[in-house]
Amino acid sequence: MGYAFIVSKMRMLKYLGIVLLLVPSCIGHAQEACTFGGDKAFEAQVKAISEASSCGTAVKRLDDCAWGSSADTQFAPIAIKKCEKEFLTKLPTPAKDRYMEEMQLCAYRGSYEQGTMSMSAAALCQANVAADFASNPDASKRVPLRTSFDCTKAQSPLERNICSDEGLGHADIILSRVYSEQLQTASAQYRQALIEDERQWLQSLPQTCHLSIGPPVPGVVSCTRSEFEKRFTALDGCFDNEPENCLKSLHDNSDGGSFGNGPRASFNCEKPSTGLEIVICADARLGQTDIELAKAYKDADSAIGTGQHTQLVANEQKWLKSVSQSCPLGPIGGIPSLFARACVRDFFEKRITQLQSCKQKPPQEQIPCLNQPVLIK
Repeated sequence: MGYAFIVSKMRMLKYLGIVLLLVPSCIGHAQEACTFGGDKAFEAQVKAISEASSCGTAVKRLDDCAWGSSADTQFAPIAIKKCEKEFLTKLPTPAKDRYMEEMQLCAYRGSYEQGTMSMSAAALCQANVAADFASNPDASKRVPLRTSFDCTKAQSPLERNICSDEGLGHADIILSRVYSEQLQTASAQYRQALIEDERQWLQSLPQTCHLSIGPPVPGVVSCTRSEFEKRFTALDGCFDNEPENCLKSLHDNSDGGSFGNGPRASFNCEKPSTGLEIVICADARLGQTDIELAKAYKDADSAIGTGQHTQLVANEQKWLKSVSQSCPLGPIGGIPSLFARACVRDFFEKRITQLQSCKQKPPQEQIPCLNQPVLIK
C-alpha cells in the first residue's frame, strides 16, 4: 500500500474526528473495542498497541482506533518501536536512509499546518511506513528517493532545479503525492478543474521564481521550494473544504504563514539527528524561531567578545541540555506533540530575549546574566 493512500485515509479523520470523540466505543479491533477520550481510553489504547502480537497487529490497532488528535503522536511510537525490532538492524545503509527519509517526509508534509489533526496524520503515516518496511521482503533493496521523477531524464529548467537540491526534491515528492491523492478522491468535474489549475500553476513558476535555462542558483531553488510548500499545504487543506472551495483555497495563502525563500532552520532539516532538531523541523514556524535564535546567539557572541567566548559556548550547551530535559521531545523520528512544540518555542523565545538583553550589560555581568534561569510557563 502506498504512503500517499495511507495518508489520504488518515486525512479523512478530519471529517470524522468530532464524531469519533462523541462515540463511546466502536468495533475497530478484533479483540478489543475502540474507546476515545479520557485517561482510561488512553491507557487502553497504549495497552492494546503494546501487547499486540506483531508489528502489523499493532499498526492495525493504531489505524482502526486512531483518535485523530495529538494523542496519536504518543500511540504511534509504541507501534513504530515494535515494527523496527523486526527490520531496522537488518537494513543496509541505503535502505536505512530510505526509511528515515520516508519518516521525515511524513513530518515534512504537515510542517506548515497548525492543529492536532495534521499531527495525527503524520504520526499514523510514520507507523505505516514502519509497518511497510517490516512486512516487505524487498525493503532492504530500497534506495533513497530524491524526486518524484527520474532525474536522468530531466530536461526543463524546473526539473533541473528540482534535481539540484535535496530539499526541493523532497518538496516535489510531497506535492506529487498530495496532488495524486486529490485526483483519486475527486469527482470528475472537480478533477478536470484541478488538473487545469495545476497546469496553470506549473506554467506560472518560471516567471514567479525566474527559472532559466542556466545552471540552478540558490535564490531560484529557494523560491521554487517555497512555492512547492505553499502548494502542497494548500492542497492538503482541500481535505477540509467542500470541492467547490478547494481551488479557491489553493490561492488564499500565497503570502501567508511562515513560508519563505530561506532555510527551514539554522541547520539541515533534511537530516535532523536529535530529538530537539526533530521538533524544530516538524514545525515551520518553530524553524523560523530557531533561525532568529541562532542570529541572537551570533550577535551576543560578537558583543561579548573573544575573551568570554568559551564561557558563552558552555552556557549555550547547558541551556540546550535544559531544553531537552524540560520538554517532552519524544523518540527520534517521531512526530512531536503540540505540547513539545509549545515548550520548545517558549524556551527559544525567552532565550532570544535573554541573549539580546544580556549583551547590553557591562562585560563582567554578561555571562552571569546568561546563567540566570529563565522561568517557563
